[in-house]
Amino acid sequence: MATERPIRGIFFDAGNTLLYPRVEELAQELTDVGFPATVADFHAAERLAKKKFDEWLWPLLERGEVPPAVDRLYWTEYLHALMHRIRVPVDQHGAVSEQVIERFRDIQFWSRVFPDTEPVLRWLRDSGYYLGVISNSVGTMEQQLNRVGLAPYFRTILDSAVVGVEKPHPEIFNMAIRQAAISPSQALFIGDTYATDVGGARNAGLQGVLIDRFGIYDDGLDYPRLRSLEELRPLLAGRGNQAS
Repeated sequence: MATERPIRGIFFDAGNTLLYPRVEELAQELTDVGFPATVADFHAAERLAKKKFDEWLWPLLERGEVPPAVDRLYWTEYLHALMHRIRVPVDQHGAVSEQVIERFRDIQFWSRVFPDTEPVLRWLRDSGYYLGVISNSVGTMEQQLNRVGLAPYFRTILDSAVVGVEKPHPEIFNMAIRQAAISPSQALFIGDTYATDVGGARNAGLQGVLIDRFGIYDDGLDYPRLRSLEELRPLLAGRGNQAS
């Protein structure tokens, strides 16, 4: 992180950053209807989809182009990879994909919170950081964060379906920065997708940080990567950062 300005605001993606899907339940549902699936299958599909997605989106962002509704391509690649992985016959791809996507559309499916999450959020809040959420979601992210007990830690919660703009468009990051009354270079954004989250944040002037609990991404790329939110503590300490 090249800037020497102190970090005053920390913003988070929601899905696969603060909240995780209960894929073990979905794996059992697919197994029950004749398509044996494991959690590892979902991680493998995510790895393949993110690779293709990032290869497509990152060059566009570097040219200053922001396509609309970028998440649609990711989910298309994800479902294709998952159907192949669990050996769904081609003539059943549509029905099984719809079963999967309906579960992911259900905001309450995203209810797994890792044990390190709340202690780190409490520490960040008590240390004086402005905390917020910037999520591409379906309009109910604030309610879900309330449901799992995380909403009180955040002063800003931006849900793309509510505010009308999606990551990686700079405007959704700019909305958060304006609400925090800080400059972009004084903010971190933490998310799980390289192009959308790290790339989108960088294009808006924020510092992008990847969270990668399951080793989806390869080593050696040009961004800070966390394997847990606990690693935020040494990351901030290593910068000599203190909230004001």
